[in-house]
This record gives sequence, structure tokens and C-alpha cells, in this order.
Amino acid sequence: MQSGDEESDTSDTDAFETETTTKFVPSDEEPASADMTGETSTQEDDMPDLLSKLSLSAELSSLDFLEKITDGFSHERIVGKDSPHAVVHKAFVYEGNISGRTVVAVKRLIGVEIKVRKFEMEAKRLLNLDHKNIVKLLGYCHDKSRGHKLVQFKGKPPQDFKGAEQLLCYEYMHNGSLREYLIGQESREVDWHMCYKLIKGTCEGLLYLHEDCGDRPIVHLNLNPSNILLDEHNEPRITGFDFSKLIGEKNTKSVFFQMNGPLGYLPPDFLYSKGTDLKYLATVDIYSLGLIILEIAARQEIKGDHGIIIKTVETNWRQDSQIATLYGSLEDKFRGQVKMCIDIGLHCVKSKPEKRPTAGEIIRWLDNGSKPVLGQRPGVAEPPLRANATPADDHIQGVLRSHNLKC
Repeated sequence: MQSGDEESDTSDTDAFETETTTKFVPSDEEPASADMTGETSTQEDDMPDLLSKLSLSAELSSLDFLEKITDGFSHERIVGKDSPHAVVHKAFVYEGNISGRTVVAVKRLIGVEIKVRKFEMEAKRLLNLDHKNIVKLLGYCHDKSRGHKLVQFKGKPPQDFKGAEQLLCYEYMHNGSLREYLIGQESREVDWHMCYKLIKGTCEGLLYLHEDCGDRPIVHLNLNPSNILLDEHNEPRITGFDFSKLIGEKNTKSVFFQMNGPLGYLPPDFLYSKGTDLKYLATVDIYSLGLIILEIAARQEIKGDHGIIIKTVETNWRQDSQIATLYGSLEDKFRGQVKMCIDIGLHCVKSKPEKRPTAGEIIRWLDNGSKPVLGQRPGVAEPPLRANATPADDHIQGVLRSHNLKC
């Protein structure tokens, strides 16, 4: 799928049943190679020129055009959606076919309405992002001429939603998501050199978002293997971070986190944190990154209690024998690389947020092959204890009662 949120194995008839987030196309779990950000890749020689022309044209801002290339936002064109644990679907990602070729991923916001000024301001900023490990936004559409939108769900008649159509158009990633590559139906044997490429590229993409994309960092808040897509060269591309920008970091937490629901790739401290301090929220992304690194390097799928896999890795992966078992033919110098990545992953998932490395420190670690001096994160306060946190503090209960979020 091509959007950068999560793909889902659940039926679309679950659209208004319990769900927890992040699938924009492709993204967390499911359709072919879909994610919520809508990315597309191709190996055809003329495709870059076509994408360049499209990104500069008015067509991707035309609702009629986007409706046409997705067969009227047909359910059959859905390649990604928000995670199977979200309270309500916030977006679907559709394949957009132009001249018989899948060229764009169209992310259609559904259960969320963003004020037009904010939508356009953030979309314009996202258009300016340019990095080889980030899925590229090609255009956006805000259209309130109809005053409503019809959304088709599997096995149900279309449902009518009041409000404007708000859509984001991304390049399409034909090679699907990291989850599919490593774990899903399309999974395959991956040698260490490919594993390292996936780890390094994901780290570089997150560094760009946190430190190199402008005067204000972009925090993802839903980084997971479904929101990491693969281009035609199997280079990892991060997607799905548009949601936190469009609705704001504070609302992102309320929408993505259902009380007592699964943590996904988010740290336990995120549930009890307060405010929207970007220094702290960056450590949330780092924790998610750490789980992804451990999942790739140790070939351990993240499920349920994070503590189990973390303890398993700490116990078993300090020994060369474990690496030799999984990567039997690997040369010694590359076995050291495996151990380094395991060590990085374990530092990323430390329970105290201020002790997690920054994206910049991780890249220096990878580039130099040795652990840099890691500084405490100044200004990153520990979240309150569970006993001091209430659902009201994070505005979660109110959001869970509502199917629509207006920002």
C-alpha cells in the first residue's frame, strides 16, 4: 500500500469499531503494499518525468481528477488505512492510476476534519520535504464544494460524511511496506547487508524529520514497519507522519492511543505524558525506532508486551553464538555490525526517555562503528507515574466517545 500509516487485516466494516491508528497508506498492516501516506515507486524510465509534471500540475488539486483516477474512491482501490486498533478510521489510501499505470497514492481523510487554513499550511510544508528516505508528497486537495463526502466500506452501502474533502497525494511505493517485507505474506529471507540498509535508511529518514527539515522538528508518533515503505531500490521511506502535523501532536496522542489498548510501537511512558514538548516527543519516535531495529536485526516480531522481546534480546544477543546461529556465513566484521545495531536498539528502548539517544547520535554511532558519548536529553522530563495520570489529562475519553475530530 502506499500511504504510510497502517495496513489492516480487518474488514472495512470495522471502520467505526475499536481501532488504534496509523495507517495512511501504506502503513501498518495489510493491503498489498499500502500505507497511509500514499507513495508510489516504479521502474519505468519515463515515470520520474511523469511524476514531476504531475507534482507541478493543478490536476492533483482537483477533486474530480482524483476521483477519476481512483474509480470514484472505490473500495477496491484501497491499499491502506489506519491501524486496526483505531477508534475510527481517520484515512484511507487509494491507488491512483494514470494512463493505465499506478502512479500516486491518494490519502483521503475521513473521520477527521482539519481547518482549511491549517490543512493548507501544513500540506505546503510537507510538499517541501525532500529526502531519499521520506515518501514524497506530490500534491494536495481541499474541496468543500460538495459539503459532504461518500465513503464506501466493504460490504456496506456508502456512508455520508459532512464536511470538505481533504486529500494528500504521494508517490506510490510499489514494493510495499517493511512489515510485508519482513513478516507479512510477501516476506522473504533477508541477508544482513539488506537488514543494515533498512536500518540505516530508516535512521537517516528520522534524522531528517527531527533535525534537518526546517526550523521546527517533525515528530512521527506512529513510527512502525507499516509506515516504512520500500522504493524500487528497496530503500526504506518513512511515511505516515502527516497525521501528527495536520491535527497537532496533542490530538495525535488522543486519536492514536486507546486506553488499555495495545501499545503498538509506542513507549509505555507516552500514555502518561503531558503536553506537547517536542524534545520529549522525539524520544517517543526513538523508542519506536529501537523496536524496529531490534525486530530487523534479531528477526523478532514485535507483539504485545515490549518487555518480553527487550529482555530476550538483552539475555541472548550479548553472545556471539546467537549471531552466528542467525547469520552463520557472515564475516566477523559484519557480525560486529549486527552487535552494534542490537546495542543501538537497546539504548533506544531505555525506560527513561532522557537516556535514549537522538537520531543524530544514532547516525554517528552507525557511521563511526563505535558508541559516541551520549548526553542526557536536557529538558526531557519523566512522565508522571501511572497513579497520577487520568484519561482526562490526555483528553482521551472525549475523543473515544466521538467518531469525528475537528482541529
